[in-house]
This record gives sequence, structure tokens and C-alpha cells, in this order.
Amino acid sequence: MSLLRDELLAGIRSHREQFSSAGDRAEELRTLPHDAVATLRELGLFWLKTPAELGGTPLSPVEFSEVIEELAYIDTSTAWAAMIGAGCNGLAGGWLPESGARRIFGPVGDAAAPSSAGGRLPVIAGQLAPRGAGTPVAGGYLVHGRWGFSSGIVHADWLIGAFKSGSPPVAVTGGDSADDGAGTGFGRMVVFAIPKDEAEVIDNWHVAGLQGTGSLDFSVDGIFVPSELTYDLGIPAVRGGDLFRLGMPAFVSNEVPPLAIGLARRAIDDITELAAHTARFPGGPTVSERVVFQHELGRAEVRVRAARAVHREAMAAAFATAVADGAPTDEQQLAVTTASVYAVETCADVVSELFKFGGGRALALSNPLQRHLRNVLAARQHVALSEENYEAAGRYLLESAKARRS
Repeated sequence: MSLLRDELLAGIRSHREQFSSAGDRAEELRTLPHDAVATLRELGLFWLKTPAELGGTPLSPVEFSEVIEELAYIDTSTAWAAMIGAGCNGLAGGWLPESGARRIFGPVGDAAAPSSAGGRLPVIAGQLAPRGAGTPVAGGYLVHGRWGFSSGIVHADWLIGAFKSGSPPVAVTGGDSADDGAGTGFGRMVVFAIPKDEAEVIDNWHVAGLQGTGSLDFSVDGIFVPSELTYDLGIPAVRGGDLFRLGMPAFVSNEVPPLAIGLARRAIDDITELAAHTARFPGGPTVSERVVFQHELGRAEVRVRAARAVHREAMAAAFATAVADGAPTDEQQLAVTTASVYAVETCADVVSELFKFGGGRALALSNPLQRHLRNVLAARQHVALSEENYEAAGRYLLESAKARRS
């Protein structure tokens, strides 16, 4: 394991009380408090997927998972902010053309490591669902649209979004042009980046789960985005080394699963503590003395460990291929996406099953179990965790079997 990973885990643990308190306040603010954001910046947690040549300190996928799991065990909202910030910074830093990346992250030779930069590197928020439209014009696009679930937008400096496009921008002498050669299976999709102050931020985050993540909408109406701040989704990364050869979706598949695992581990510990001194009826046995609870608790522990193992095994295999200077195979990408769905759905099931043992007291807003349940169910709704990933894996298995028979 790397020294950076060990330093990050130690830093997170040293701020446990602050992050735990931040989670409580985030529920009311509907976004992470400023002091917690400042600590995430100080620790460098927003830049663990940013290329080193841009000032980032990228971790291997498994080490990143360990860091996010540790943070999520303490507080889900804090972990979500770090996870999304790292992922969005990585998408912009790894795939934007050189001039666009330097415009956001700074010129060559001017980037310092995040831990010593005092937050000088940017934080990026947004999402890659193609909710908008881009009209090609000279040197870029005129972009319209509205994008939701932009977690961390309140403390972000830049935003990313995506739109479908049938043609590249009109070339301008001396400018960068978008690559039209990569396919995504959904037609040509263009990712763009803009300064946050050029968008309208819409304060509409009133939800049942992940309340503290500040996942507001943003919209733009005919803004010009130069081609240097765009790239085609599906193209190879242009910088960053081993981590960025993972490609999509493996590059972002180590985000929500470890968060859900950390959350589930915390739920197991919280219900264990509650069960030791709680009875469902006055004078009855404590919950911890009931055989049915002992059975479910033991089963829950094994299920979460299994979910972690299957996800990390898939991520490690994909990364090993990237380190060997290759791109993960279709089979490896499918293994990562299905392991991601399995890990999060398993954690959601575990938390749901254990929640019932908390009885009516678990419904109180002061009880952490209700927040764990709301958060894990909300995380399960993430677009990357659709059961369509299982369908794709099933088709692959059927086609492979057919090919072997022929």
C-alpha cells in the first residue's frame, strides 16, 4: 500500500469529529458546511483522480476505494462530496485537450500538490447525462440545457455536463477540435466544462436521501463553450497514465460502491450498539439476545465483506490491465459494472434488513439508522447502478457461449 493512502486514512481519522458534525449540519444546510469543504481541500481529497501533471495525487482504484470507504464510515455526505469532486476533476483533467486542461488547472510548472496548494486547485461538479443540446459554431458550441444531481455544486469552481451532438464544431485555425471518432453506444456525446459563474444554479435539492450532498441543478441558455473545453465521451484519455487507461465506465466505478460499503459497515456497528441495550418490549430480552438478530447480524457482516471483495477484485483486474499498458477488455468492464451494482444493492439490502430491528426509535431524526437507510436507498438510485448492467453482462455471456458452440 502507498504512503499517500496511509496518510489520507490517518488524516481522515484525525478529523473524525469534524466530519461527523459536518454530516449533522449538512442535513439542515442541504450541502456540506464550508469548514468541512476546507478540510477536504487541505487533505487533498478532491484531487485523488486528477493527473499528477496537473497537480493531482492520483490513487490506484483499490486505494481510492479504501479512502472513500473510511470517509463514508464516518459520514456519508462528506464522503459523497469527496467522491464526486475527485471523479469530476479526474474527468476534466484526464480527457480535456491540453489548452482546456491548463485553462482549468493552471499552466505547466505552476501546479502544486493539493496537500500543499491550500485549495488552489479547482473543484469541479456536474454529471455526464446528456440533458442538453450543443449547436456547433466556429470554434466550439452554443450549449443549452439543464443538468440535475450536480453534487457539490455549492462549493465547486467549475461544472461539467454532456449533450448529444451529431457533428463537431467548425474548425478554427489554431484551435483544438473535438474528436468525432469515438462511439458510446448512444450516439455521439460531448462532455463540456464551464466556470460555475457562467451557469444558473437552481436551489431545488429537497429530497428524502443524501440530503447533505448539495446535488442542485444548473442550467445554461445559449452559452458559448470553446472546443478546448470539450471532449467526446468514449475517447482515450489524453494524459494521466495507468489510472486513465481504465477508460469508461471503469474510471468512475470505484466511487459509489466503496461509499455504500462504508455506510453499511457503520450501520452494522450502530445497530450492534443499539441492540445491546434495547428491548422491543419492557422486560423482554434485548435485541442482541434474540437468535433471529444474531443470525441476521452475522449474515450482514459476511454479505458486506463479500460485496467489497467482488467489487475490489473486479477493479484490481481492470487496473492490472491498464498498468500493463492496455485498455480493460469488454469482459473486465462488465465485471466492474456488475460488481458495482451488486455491491451497492447488497449494502442497501443489509441496511434495510437491519433497520427493522431498531423498532420505532430508529425512526427518530436523532437516530443515525434512519439516515443510513435513507442515504443507502438514495445511493442505490444512481444512474450508474442500473440493473441494465446485469442485462448487458447476461447478453455477453450468451453471445460468448454461442460463439464457443459455433
